[in-house]
Order: sequence, then C-alpha cells, then structure tokens
Amino acid sequence: MDTLWLNQFAILLWKNFILKKRKIGSLTVEISMTMLFCSLILLLRKYSKREFTQATFFQSLPLNELPTFLTDKKKEYELVYVPSGSDVAKNITEKVKDDLNASLRVRGFPSEEDFEKYIKQENQSVLVLAAIIFDHDFKNSNDRLPLKQLSLTLKVLYSEK
Repeated sequence: MDTLWLNQFAILLWKNFILKKRKIGSLTVEISMTMLFCSLILLLRKYSKREFTQATFFQSLPLNELPTFLTDKKKEYELVYVPSGSDVAKNITEKVKDDLNASLRVRGFPSEEDFEKYIKQENQSVLVLAAIIFDHDFKNSNDRLPLKQLSLTLKVLYSEK
C-alpha cells in the first residue's frame, strides 16, 4: 500500500515519456526555449548596470519644540487618563500637560471601555492626543500608586492631524 504512489508516479513518468517520444519537434522546442530563456536571464544579469542608492538621511527633530499642530490654538487636543476617580492619575496627567507646555485639555474616564466608546461612537478620536491608562484598582480617590509594580498603558491614537 505504501508503494502505490510510487507506482502511480512511475506510470505517469512513462506515459509522459511516450507522449514526448511521439512528438520530437515539440520536445526540442521546449528544451531549446528553456535554454534560451535561462541564458537570456544570465546575460541580462551579467551586463545590466547595478545602481545602489545611498541611505536617506533625515534632519533631526528638536526635542524641546512641539510639533506645530500641538501649538495651534484653533484646536484644543485632549490628554485622557483612566480611571477618572483617582486624584493621583489626574495629577500625573496634569503634570504631563504642564511639561508639554501645549494647549491640551485633560479629561478623565471611569473605565477603559468608556474611553473606547467615546472614541468609537462619538467620533472624537481626532481631538485625543493620547490616553494614559493606569492598570490599578483604586479603592478611593486618595489611593496612591504602587511604586514597585506600576503598570500603565499609553494609547496614542493615529490620525492625520
């Protein structure tokens, strides 16, 4: 049973050989065309001109200046934090806003699901610059962040500003 495929393959090869033997003209055309195209590819590779472009260098961006869309006073972008019931999360987000020295509005959401619903259903993703999601269960608004195992998620939304 294991050699059945081998027998079928041998029969298929024999049948192909018989068909090719009957038509010598087509066999010679197939072989000669294969050789012609292979040699043509080799010749083209040998005599073609190779061009290597240099690496592209971009000018560095200054770290002490914000992009122009953030300094535009016409639009006020939002810096979002989750959960909104924590004073520590709000203070950290306010500190980030002050350090950026941009016209940002700080907004809090009670949960990540509420933030995602705000983005998807109310179509406000154009105005949200980033979201800081603190992965900690705050019992009350005065709870501190755990310093040893602080876990947070930074969600930066992409949109053509």
